[in-house]
Amino acid sequence: MKLGVFADLHWSVAPKMPAGFHAPYDFDGLAARCVATVETLVAHGCELLVVAGDLTHDGDAASCEAALACVMSASPVPVAVVEGNHDVLLDGTLLARRTVVRDGWRRAAALADEQLVALRAVGVERGDRWARERGIGSPPGPAPAHCLATVVVSHFPLVPHAERLADAGLPLPGELAERDELLRLLVADLMPTVVLSGHVHVRDAIGHGNVLQLCVSSLVEAPHEAAVVELDPFREVVHCRRIGSGGAAAAARNAEPWLSAFPEERWAFADGSWTRIEIGAAPRRVLAEVAR
Repeated sequence: MKLGVFADLHWSVAPKMPAGFHAPYDFDGLAARCVATVETLVAHGCELLVVAGDLTHDGDAASCEAALACVMSASPVPVAVVEGNHDVLLDGTLLARRTVVRDGWRRAAALADEQLVALRAVGVERGDRWARERGIGSPPGPAPAHCLATVVVSHFPLVPHAERLADAGLPLPGELAERDELLRLLVADLMPTVVLSGHVHVRDAIGHGNVLQLCVSSLVEAPHEAAVVELDPFREVVHCRRIGSGGAAAAARNAEPWLSAFPEERWAFADGSWTRIEIGAAPRRVLAEVAR
């Protein structure tokens, strides 16, 4: 199964002032960039798209409608969107109550299920809390017996990031209050699991037992990246390729402090854990990056 992943659009129809996190936000170029990103991911063969939160900057309805209209109209494949902390600033149900969001999740989850992958969502409510009963997708839990892998879409990373960010001299913009509980839930399931996240605006990949977490950097600030994630549930291999805006080549690892993963990585699952392997090499335990 091949997924296209992007996050942190921070769409604003009327930005109140300049903003940024690692780099200045480019609000003016966001609409064209979103269309180009969707078209590029589809051209790479992605069968469904994932938007890992912070669709909006201020959590307002007008920006939400504009962002959803742009992404959904550009995509011929199902789109699964989860909310981020910015999306619930004003209204905790901003995304959850929208039919286009719920329908997108139903279509995406059905497609994943056909390929023996359980697609799960971690909703967010105000206070950086887990919205356990929100109606956007199915929450993390035991996968159906016929599934061979699980993909979890969560705006907040679920594998601890504080030390890695501190080592790179980067700020930690808050964490999900129930992160540890969710991570324990995923680890206890033992199934090969891939978590797709945003929030920290960092390109990163890290394994924690049976959980592989892939973080994508923000679409609103340079280098405006997305990711193509290919999961083979039979061979238990994940191939992640980062792409720049409009299909441009992704920047090299460590070109900026927030680009800590390689532009292209391959991970293999064996003996209950994920290991990063060299591109083109047979799966074996080399170059492991495991959470401390």
